[in-house]
Amino acid sequence: MAGTLAVTLSAVLVAPPANAAPQQVHLPQPEGPHAPGTSLLHLVDEGRIDGLDPEGGPRELMAQVWYPALPLPWYERADYASPKEAARQEEFYVLPDGALEGAVTNSRRDAPALPGNHPVVIFYHGLCASRTDTTAVNERLASLGFVVVALGSTHESDLVEFPGGRTVSTADPTFCAAASDFSTENQAILNRLQEARVADVRFVLDGLEAGTLPLPSGVARSADVDRAGIYGHSFGGSTAAQAMLEDPRLRAGVNLDGLVVGPVRTEGLDKPFLVLGSDYHDDKADPTWADFLPALTGWHQWLRVRDAGHYRFVDQGGSADRWNMREVMPPEVWTANFDDIGDEPSQRILLDYTSAFFLRFLKGEEQPILDGPSARYPEVEFRTAAGEGPPPGR
Repeated sequence: MAGTLAVTLSAVLVAPPANAAPQQVHLPQPEGPHAPGTSLLHLVDEGRIDGLDPEGGPRELMAQVWYPALPLPWYERADYASPKEAARQEEFYVLPDGALEGAVTNSRRDAPALPGNHPVVIFYHGLCASRTDTTAVNERLASLGFVVVALGSTHESDLVEFPGGRTVSTADPTFCAAASDFSTENQAILNRLQEARVADVRFVLDGLEAGTLPLPSGVARSADVDRAGIYGHSFGGSTAAQAMLEDPRLRAGVNLDGLVVGPVRTEGLDKPFLVLGSDYHDDKADPTWADFLPALTGWHQWLRVRDAGHYRFVDQGGSADRWNMREVMPPEVWTANFDDIGDEPSQRILLDYTSAFFLRFLKGEEQPILDGPSARYPEVEFRTAAGEGPPPGR
């Protein structure tokens, strides 16, 4: 959540209308030339005690990787999430029954990777949210030739399911309330959570370099860590920025409508960085942006998406109107969380601008939509632009 800027859905919504027809989350067919594959990864960092675990065990993660796969149709399409995780996400976001549970993706589970040399993108979710929240973006990137690793923060996320059905929920309710204001106490909680997340990112990059992650056939050989980027939604956008400050392997990043905490808030970045924000999120409503945006010295853009709320930058935002979410929340909450941009335009903007950014800065492909307003995207307003940054793909 972006501090006081976004309203927690589960705190204000009632149950969806009883007569609402369940519709599974909409995941557009990826537009790239490659078939996406995906696989779940159970990771344990034996060298790190998990500071979020009340029992003090080693840091344990469930991650998910998307990648360009061989087009082998006998590999089954992967579920959006496990039944337990999907049911908890429906409760967390107050979605219609069946919106996520039973939904299938466009990605083939555990399919062999397409040989090649593919840049790496890391994703981190919002506060107490889920690694699957941007599945549509991850499938698009995989179809364009990227290896994407999405992480779920154990003991912070609402629910993480491990092999064998074991589940871990949020360890401390103060974690999920820490973005409700900009108090010193909440900033301390967010910094604690972010330290664990940034260490997770470093652990995954180390594993990719060393070839020690339990990846599907061919993925390790095809992942090019020398061309690595990161993005995140809400608090995950802050994680992306802080990880870029600390790890030189991360060359480009995207913040999807998130506040910024940690040293990067004032130190800024000299690397390419895109801020894609909702209509109401600006440097006046969010004091962290007032510090962070002027501290960006590399290529950067802040793009405001008119009539878009905070959750238009995750998968749920591409189905909010189809699910009649407006009917189950007060008008001001609808505006903050989704607003009237519509499912198709918001999802198209999210997919097109995020993929264009990584195509430019990790693959060296020119992307004119990043350089100024476009008639194809009238909802996108360019608020700041500065810095040439390194040559594309360098």
